[in-house]
Amino acid sequence: MEIVWLGHSAVRLRSGDTTVITDPYADSLGVTMPRHRADIVTVSHHHPHHSQISAVDGEPRVLDGPGEFEVANCSISGMGTRRHSPDALRQINTVYTIRVEGLTVCHLGDLNDRLTPSQAQEINETDILFVPGGEGCTIGIEGAAELVNLIQPRIIVPIHYRTQGVSVELGPLDSFLSELGVTGVRARPRLVVTATSLPRELEVVALQAPV
Repeated sequence: MEIVWLGHSAVRLRSGDTTVITDPYADSLGVTMPRHRADIVTVSHHHPHHSQISAVDGEPRVLDGPGEFEVANCSISGMGTRRHSPDALRQINTVYTIRVEGLTVCHLGDLNDRLTPSQAQEINETDILFVPGGEGCTIGIEGAAELVNLIQPRIIVPIHYRTQGVSVELGPLDSFLSELGVTGVRARPRLVVTATSLPRELEVVALQAPV
């Protein structure tokens, strides 16, 4: 599997001929999302910074809520979580778990409330966890670190933190890394991983934001 960060909460997962893009965002974020074709698009909730389907090329299957889905070679579960928002359309966040190539990948979306014990149990076999790493409008760095310790994935990929040009007030990645007690993380352009190449110990992988 190849993983590339497209900025904010948008991630491109590529497995064979199948491409998944998570949480595509609108230009109102302050930056323009790179154009990519996808077969599947997941939407965590209906905010334009997480649901701009028109930013994705092709004719993807759009998943925008809880449920169980079989698309192409991917088995995908969407788990609804409570989200504090005055807008009724945004009060549910969907956490997506994608199973492909013997890997379990979990995208927390715009999670801004702690998971219940049963919800955490549902995703406790995650190999790769995409976690919001910026303070502000999500569960925060302390909540994110607690969740990492609870789920114990093999790889963490931080997303949804401050980058150049983004208009949303978010904390920097360094604060999240410090909360985890991690140092010396260098951003790389992509992550290529297989079920047999997973690290034995927890690894934080920072991906380069698009230029």
